[in-house]
Amino acid sequence: MVMTVFPGHHGLSSEPSRDIPDISLVKIVSILMEHKWKIIFTGMLFLLGGYFYAGSQPRIYQADTLIQIEGRRTTLGLLETLAVGDQGGNPTTAELEILQSRMVIGETVDRLDLAIQIEPRRLPFAGDFLVNHGFTRDQVDRLTPGILAGWLGSLGGGHQQDGSPYVWAGESLQVTRFDVPSQAEGRTHVLRVGEEGQYVLKRGEVPVLTGRVGETVHDEASGYRLFVSQLEAHPGAEFMIRRVSQLDAISQLQRRLTIQSRGKDSGVYQVMLSGQDREQIVRVLDTITGVFLSQNVQRQSEEAEKQLAFLEEQIPQVNVELTEAENALNDYRAERDSVDLTFETQNLLRSLVAVDNQLSELALAEAELAERFRPTHPNYQALLRKRSQLQAEKLQLEASVNDLPETQQEVLRLTRDTQVNQQIYVQLLNKRQEMRLVRAGTVGNVRILDAAVLQRGSIAPRVGLLTLGSALMGVLLAIVGVMLRLAFNRAVETPEQLEAIGLPVYAIVPVSSGQHKLSHFLRRRRKEGVNIFRGLLAITDPEEPTVEALRGLRTSLYFAMLESGNNRLMITGASPEAGKSFIAANLAVVCAQAGQRVLLIDADMRKGHLHHAFQQAGKGGLSELLTTQIGIDEAIRPSGIDNLDFLARGMVPPNPSELLMQQPFHDLLDWAAPHYDLVILDTPPVMAVTDAAIVGKHAGSCLMVARYGVNPPKELEITKRRLEHAGVRVRGAVLNAVAYSTNRQYGYYNVYAYR
Repeated sequence: MVMTVFPGHHGLSSEPSRDIPDISLVKIVSILMEHKWKIIFTGMLFLLGGYFYAGSQPRIYQADTLIQIEGRRTTLGLLETLAVGDQGGNPTTAELEILQSRMVIGETVDRLDLAIQIEPRRLPFAGDFLVNHGFTRDQVDRLTPGILAGWLGSLGGGHQQDGSPYVWAGESLQVTRFDVPSQAEGRTHVLRVGEEGQYVLKRGEVPVLTGRVGETVHDEASGYRLFVSQLEAHPGAEFMIRRVSQLDAISQLQRRLTIQSRGKDSGVYQVMLSGQDREQIVRVLDTITGVFLSQNVQRQSEEAEKQLAFLEEQIPQVNVELTEAENALNDYRAERDSVDLTFETQNLLRSLVAVDNQLSELALAEAELAERFRPTHPNYQALLRKRSQLQAEKLQLEASVNDLPETQQEVLRLTRDTQVNQQIYVQLLNKRQEMRLVRAGTVGNVRILDAAVLQRGSIAPRVGLLTLGSALMGVLLAIVGVMLRLAFNRAVETPEQLEAIGLPVYAIVPVSSGQHKLSHFLRRRRKEGVNIFRGLLAITDPEEPTVEALRGLRTSLYFAMLESGNNRLMITGASPEAGKSFIAANLAVVCAQAGQRVLLIDADMRKGHLHHAFQQAGKGGLSELLTTQIGIDEAIRPSGIDNLDFLARGMVPPNPSELLMQQPFHDLLDWAAPHYDLVILDTPPVMAVTDAAIVGKHAGSCLMVARYGVNPPKELEITKRRLEHAGVRVRGAVLNAVAYSTNRQYGYYNVYAYR
């Protein structure tokens, strides 16, 4: 790999400091690709969570039936001609409202006693998931032997000696009757299964009833009555049972009922009911449609009864009037010797009879409308307008009758009365017979086309959809997290950011997987841990691109240090974990491999850990040398690498800064200068302590290590200014721990956590 090296003679850039790097589409894609495993892991985690959540939800099933609602036929055909638009109301809509009314639903609740609600006790957290996947008690016992079984029993409140209280797949309870006192309505009771079909009903911790399956048990004093029709569960299993009010049971059932039209104006509707009990919802839906059909027939019969009573009252009166009219006509003909009507008179007679018949029908229709609508209703008003028109027409006909001879007028009048009463009488008799048939019949305007049938599979939860949605949500959240981190990232990412604050970049050191294998986390006693590395990458894997980048740095430093006052190079950083020790140690190795005699000094007497890289002890090093406990020959050790010697940090002293300011440290550097071609000093972070500023005064060159994605440009700028105020010239920087992205542009990297 060819590394980009920025020579040390680069000057300050006129470009302003940028804390936030530019964000482009290419960079976003690159960042997402670099975090792909995190995104995939988050998606998988959410996928498993979504599957567990969906698998823990109760299974909801649905049954449906098909009904037909026909338009209600009015008893008098004249009403249909008088109807104005939909002002008479939509009978189909009314029937649908009746279907969902408390009258129908309430009777269903009472018939099936749906106010009794039973809920099995499940294992916390995973119980519903296991039951939904068919786990029986025997399977759970095989999967949870020993300690785990005891733990499951302990969760049941101390009943493990009688069996687990949790209900598993294949276990059920059916209660046909459960009466409670008014103050206990809506409260949860616990039914605990005993041996051989026995059970105990408790309210809280107080036993209320004790009984056996198939027997009614009651307590007259407390008002409790219970009949358990079926019980299939192991001893110790517990069911939560309560009786809610009828109104609550009706409301719950209404929310589960859905009605959909099967075609515009077809009158055919699909009625659907959802619930957890597959057998119960079919039974409930059949009961609802049965109750609805029964009340519809009953209502039709009651209406026919009312109209029949009205007809029974009118028929005798019309019969009397018909008899009187016939007698009067016969008497008059006898007096006048059988007078016949002329052709003109007969036409007037037919017209008058027709008008009178229509007026009679309107009178009957008005009697029916008066029971259904107010006089201001449009249909009622239409009837009144029709009657006014007929009365006006009747007056005109009667005026024509007045122009006839007196004998013709009288015969016409008597004949008209007879014919009108006769037609009305016949009409009433026919209507009475029709109403008798309706009253005796069992067919209303509602038909059940299909009986209730359970649909295949469950309608909720949609496990696949929820699982996929959860996975997509996890991926989306991971992407948003990466994007937010990118948007709010203030860390250095490009060499241009370092040059903008006056730090020429001498080398870009890529991240190394080999170095990660050498890294370890060392936890110190009573102190925070520190990341160390055992071994040197330049030795274990010299062909690594990271090592090649350090060779490029060695070349750049060779020319840069020609202008320095001495052969001492200080490696420092702004904050911990920048990788300065890694750079110092491996740079010393590649320089020694080039034939230079190199001395590597661990000047971090507080937390220095370079001795681990050489797999040596930390004591007997710089701190002991500066306190004159040992001599130079004893302190400086061979590293095991040709041309490279090493000076460890020594024991941690109480005053590292003061030791560095004393004469022994000056003498050490003065001694090393003629004995080595290059002296590399690894110092503590500048922002943490002042040691680096003290050491830097004795070094001819100073390099600052900036870690990609960790050190903000502002922090590096402050560090540079602090060193310069102390009289230390920062020659340049090394951009460390960068990773080339898929677009292979050096500016886009990711953090790799080696130490």
